[in-house]
Amino acid sequence: MNEFISICVELSVGLFALLLLTKVMGRASLSESTPFDFISMIVVGDFVSDAIYDPQTHVFKVIFTILFWGILIYLIDIITLKYHQSRGFFESQPALIINKGQIDREIMKKNRVDMNHLQMLLRDRDIFSLREIEFAILEPNGKISVLRKSEYEQTKRKDLKLANQAVSLPITLISDGTIIEKNLRLIGKTEAWLIDELKRHSVDEPDQIMVAEWRNEDGLFIQRIRS
Repeated sequence: MNEFISICVELSVGLFALLLLTKVMGRASLSESTPFDFISMIVVGDFVSDAIYDPQTHVFKVIFTILFWGILIYLIDIITLKYHQSRGFFESQPALIINKGQIDREIMKKNRVDMNHLQMLLRDRDIFSLREIEFAILEPNGKISVLRKSEYEQTKRKDLKLANQAVSLPITLISDGTIIEKNLRLIGKTEAWLIDELKRHSVDEPDQIMVAEWRNEDGLFIQRIRS
């Protein structure tokens, strides 16, 4: 019985101590975790769980563990606020992944982002076509910030009293130089048709293409692999 009471006390203390620690870390860490914040919370959670289920560990060790770790995090926050140069070590840096409409393949490789992942991040921002983007920045929290091209800025058609138009979902036909055959079949096209379309854009081989997508409203959009 005493063992169960001890577990309940340690769990309660651990819970409130972790809540206090998240308050100290600030709202930014709660809303958008950086890799450093993520690692910090995993380490603290692991410390607390080990302390709670180790019969040799007293509740004061739980408090000490969280308190000491919280002090370390607080000190690091102060260092990064006062000394700008230290941020590169403790925090990830934003990466310009699309610059003036061009995808930077080297930046993608450096950040281990492939085309499928990039497109998923863009869809999460309600952007379904790469042709709409002027600049895109991969943030330290893993999300992407986007500046659209001026012609794709979000103005509602009803604001301009324009007639409605049909909207179709862009289909990726080539990704990282590889033809996606199932997507060709989805739009009722063949590989021979795609090769002809590439030749019209002065492209000899699909492996020269970073991404190619099809949309019914405005046809084929391609972006070459930058040499």
